[in-house]
Amino acid sequence: MNAADLATVVIPTYNRGTDLMRTLGAVQRQTVGVPRVIVVDNASTDDTAARVAELQPAWGDRLQYLRKTPEGPAAARNFGLARATTPYVLFIDSDVELPPDWLALSLAFAQAEPAIAALGGLVLYAFDPQRINAYGGDLGAFGLAWDALEGRPLGATLAPAERVWINCSAMLAHCDAVRAVGGFDERFFYGYEDTDLGWRLRLAGYRVTVRPELRVLHHVDPGVGEAHPQITFHASKNRFASLLRNASSVTLPWRLAAYLAFSAADLLLRGQRGARLRALAWNLRELPATWRLRRQTQAQRRCSDAQVFADAGGRWLPPSPLGGRRRRDGAAGPAASLGAIPAAAARRPDDRV
Repeated sequence: MNAADLATVVIPTYNRGTDLMRTLGAVQRQTVGVPRVIVVDNASTDDTAARVAELQPAWGDRLQYLRKTPEGPAAARNFGLARATTPYVLFIDSDVELPPDWLALSLAFAQAEPAIAALGGLVLYAFDPQRINAYGGDLGAFGLAWDALEGRPLGATLAPAERVWINCSAMLAHCDAVRAVGGFDERFFYGYEDTDLGWRLRLAGYRVTVRPELRVLHHVDPGVGEAHPQITFHASKNRFASLLRNASSVTLPWRLAAYLAFSAADLLLRGQRGARLRALAWNLRELPATWRLRRQTQAQRRCSDAQVFADAGGRWLPPSPLGGRRRRDGAAGPAASLGAIPAAAARRPDDRV
């Protein structure tokens, strides 16, 4: 099999016509050849469809454009994964730019170590390529997650590392492994969907690894602004649901107590109380469904919590929390399109708190 045919590229997008063209151009220039690409459009209202149609003659059957109802990036990635027939899938966001050798290098690493279920690398800010956006993801003791090494200058030599999860800005994954653990949780809509997937992969005994040779550029605005209440709502509900699903029966009581204490302090000291209370109410309503998923996840467990968290940084909270502030999408600007489709239009926070 040709190397380009080993992976299907899945790109979820929403109102990112210009960014998507840059991402597709970078995928088209991969040294292994042009892989099959599935663009999953969450009902964009810009010119995304027309732009992709213009590219179609040059791509032929290598480019598939699928439009669906706006259910967020988790559902969009599952939608693409369900249509992949290759051993691997490359999940990449539509504001990320790959260098030409990214797919060749990642496939070589993945094939050399079959136990790896998810593989990523350095995500660098496009506005400052010498500064790290993420080198995989870290996970705190009671479920808060953040991008590892976020904000640090790209200087010292980095080694390959095991992680609990990988930022889906660019992640090569083994299709069978992702399907085996249930794929992305589509209830999450936005935020923590990649954290939750990585945690479940680790519990099932798979490896989640980052390599410094794998570098991508993330095109976000250099400024930060207040997180929209919908972002706060989704992040708060999702991190709680992920904790309930993934922590072991032995450690869940104290992790849950710590999380609830943090949430109470968060509610008192920070704004957007309505969003945080709605997140708690959502989890109470969803508890039966979460507990069914928990039973499935725990039945697949091959690693203890201690083994999983050994590859976390050992912190309870992010080293540099932004206090509810977040990076803005470089194309859409601070307002984005948070009215019609709140979470699908928003970009990733620099931390998950």
